[in-house]
Amino acid sequence: TDDSYLDPTNLNGKVQKHQNFEQELNANKSRIDEVLESGIELKESGHVQSERIQLKLDEINDLWQDLIKSAEKKGMRLAEASQQQQYNRGNEDLELWLSEVEGQLLSEDYGKDLTSVQNLQKKHALLEADVGAHQDRIDGIRISSEQFVNAGHFDAENIKTKYDALDGRYGNLMKPMSNRKVRLMDSLAVQQLFRDVEDEEAWIREKEPIINSTNRGRDLIGVQNLIKKHQASMSEINNHEPRIDAVSRTAQNMVEDGHFASDDIKNRLSTLHDHWNQLKEKANQRKQDLDDSLQAHQYFADASEAESWMKEKEPLAGNADYGKDEDASEALLKKHDALMSDLDAFANTIKDLKEMADACRQQETPVIDMMGKECVMALYDYTEKSPREVSMKKGDVLTLLNSNNKDWWKVEVNDRQGFVPAAYVKKIDPSLTASQQQLVDSSSVGSREAQIEKLYDNLIELGSQRRKRLEETCQAYKLVREAQELSNWIRTKEQHA
Repeated sequence: TDDSYLDPTNLNGKVQKHQNFEQELNANKSRIDEVLESGIELKESGHVQSERIQLKLDEINDLWQDLIKSAEKKGMRLAEASQQQQYNRGNEDLELWLSEVEGQLLSEDYGKDLTSVQNLQKKHALLEADVGAHQDRIDGIRISSEQFVNAGHFDAENIKTKYDALDGRYGNLMKPMSNRKVRLMDSLAVQQLFRDVEDEEAWIREKEPIINSTNRGRDLIGVQNLIKKHQASMSEINNHEPRIDAVSRTAQNMVEDGHFASDDIKNRLSTLHDHWNQLKEKANQRKQDLDDSLQAHQYFADASEAESWMKEKEPLAGNADYGKDEDASEALLKKHDALMSDLDAFANTIKDLKEMADACRQQETPVIDMMGKECVMALYDYTEKSPREVSMKKGDVLTLLNSNNKDWWKVEVNDRQGFVPAAYVKKIDPSLTASQQQLVDSSSVGSREAQIEKLYDNLIELGSQRRKRLEETCQAYKLVREAQELSNWIRTKEQHA
């Protein structure tokens, strides 16, 4: 009749002990039956103590029945305790599992990059599947607890309380599990955005060296090639802008939706916009610089052409041949008048050059910064024979990029890289020599225009002097001719006289 079944300690031992006790009862049942039968026989034989014997028989029978009932009750309670122990073990396993899941759902790790977020999502999907799979175990615990309650288990109230707590914890997993899933989706979205932003930043960094180039071309053809290349770069930038806009819209939508990383998104988006706007500003500035360089190079080309024309006319304007007779002098004068007409007409060209010079925004000759770079000079003309090579003219200065190969050196000219035969070039000092610096200093647009105007003025002066001398020569020949005619007339008259 003890309550040892209430203590789960060594429950199996208690069950075994009770089974041994029941076996002992069964073994002694025959003794009880013999005593009862002997009493009944004595009573039936009319024993003088029949009444007392009957009382004793009733007492023994009642004690035996109480013992049997108590043994059965204790056996039933021990069986219930054993079943409860198994039930509790199942509960404990689920409680440990719930604690582990709850810990995972409390994690603040939502990934630091795209790959880690994707891995966390896979892990969360497995967790969701595991939680769903445990529903059957929760249902099994519920059925067992209901059976205990319906069967009137001695610890029914505690069993029901434990199940309710377990079921409550299981149900409470759903909201944080859903929240974590949403948070991981948001994290994936922001990491995807950050990767897109980094891709755009990398694209901008890739274009910056080209846009930041200070090379404005060594000559007219060079700057025209650079302009074509820059136009292609500008087209790339313009065509890429929708991609920047798409990333910006995605980021803005995430901020407006209250994304948990809104501050970081706004900072990265601001940085991207700054770099993008700087790239466009630099691209526009380079376009202006190249246009200015083209204008200057065009002026220098036109000025050189005008100079060549004037130098071609200079020997004619300064010719010391004034004719050997009157006819020759008049012919030379007539020819010289035609030359002077050409020179006068050329004043319009000089005027146009003056206007072009005044309009030049880049007044200095474009100079390529070679400081800190190794340079080579072309010894011979070379025409490229494949896309990996570059063409060059004798005297061209090229930037040397790689000279590891003894036969072919990698160079850069007009922002274009390629290979040239090593034997066709030689290394030079990249710094400007004194004579080169003097040439640069004297080749500004203003000084060049002064040279052209001076050359034209000298040409006009030479032409005017020659015209004057030709006229004087013609007058001299005419005077001689008239004097000769007068002398002949006088001699004719003297003969008649």
